[in-house]
Amino acid sequence: MSGLAPDPRMERGLASALDQVPEGLALLDAKTGTLLHSNAAFSRIFNQSGPWPAGQNLLDLFGPEVQYNILATALDQARTGKAWMGRVFLRTRAGREIWFEGTLSPVQNEQGLVESLIVRLRDITLESGNDWHPRVAQRMGTLGALARGVAHDFNNLIGVVLTTVDLMEMQVGPDSRIQSKFEIIRRVGGRAKELASQIMNFSRRSDGPWTPVDFTSLMEEVAKLLQNALPENVQLRSDIAEGLEVPGDSSQLHQVIMNLGFNASQAMQPAGGELYIQVQKVANEQGLVDPSYSGPCIQLTVEDTGCGMSVQTMERIFEPFFTTKDAGQGTGLGLSVVHDIIQRHGGNLRVSSRPGHGSSFQVFLPVYQDRRQGHRAHVAPSQINGLGQNHASSR
Repeated sequence: MSGLAPDPRMERGLASALDQVPEGLALLDAKTGTLLHSNAAFSRIFNQSGPWPAGQNLLDLFGPEVQYNILATALDQARTGKAWMGRVFLRTRAGREIWFEGTLSPVQNEQGLVESLIVRLRDITLESGNDWHPRVAQRMGTLGALARGVAHDFNNLIGVVLTTVDLMEMQVGPDSRIQSKFEIIRRVGGRAKELASQIMNFSRRSDGPWTPVDFTSLMEEVAKLLQNALPENVQLRSDIAEGLEVPGDSSQLHQVIMNLGFNASQAMQPAGGELYIQVQKVANEQGLVDPSYSGPCIQLTVEDTGCGMSVQTMERIFEPFFTTKDAGQGTGLGLSVVHDIIQRHGGNLRVSSRPGHGSSFQVFLPVYQDRRQGHRAHVAPSQINGLGQNHASSR
């Protein structure tokens, strides 16, 4: 009956019953995302032995990986009254790496306003047995070897085609009607070679040793290239700090920046918009990069005003060959390669986006530190795992 005070015995009984549930359950304040109540299983997931501190926010229970933003976007979706469910790989603040199956469900009042959210988390890491991770690694290794072989043979075949085109062109006059056909073959062949190169980059696992890269100069060079290559309806703004160096491979980092820039441009078509690129040095306050590195970080931000993306798209953004582009418009390898390169440079990647509100990619890389200053010049590859979030097309 409404208007009656809650029965303490009933509340204690309900809390005791929820503690018997093996899945993690929590009630959140819809506006702030702070914990109002949780069961024993939820506390065990996060190694919490006593009561939660006042104002404990759900997002702060996880590490600062890509999935943090997936969870934040899922919260935003639930606040609109639409439940979210899915599977994500997350690292908790205590350092546990867990595959979760979860739901975020809105609780509405009589007026239809969302007042609170119910979180359900189920640890599914061991459902496939203790050898799940080794088996996945073995399959990925096999896939990588197969991809390298296919890409190598494919690249050789394309080379033969392009060489034959050059020989044929020498046998016809410059005014011949088929000259334009040769150009089409070259253009398509060039794209095929780029695809083979992307497959090779995705399957290659070499990690240095890295050399110092003048990241400021690299960014300025890429900004000029993008300025000339972007469509006229895309305005580029950049803010690049001076004197920044990172340990790594300049060609791979160049590929990362160009890929993010072109993806952002494509996400703003056909209406166009603004592309903003910023590079700055930031403090490594929350383990933004490889855990073995404790120095400052370089933060590269690539933002667009494009179409944005849904939670479902973001969950699959870094899957090889996943793309939302039309047939023939993309391979779905771009962001897979980007994510892989950043990991191998000991870095981290965060992505945030909402449909209709553009996307923001943030890349964090270690700052180069000379060994003569008592620091390591080589940073071990990051072990960041899991899925991230995507631009409007898996790029």
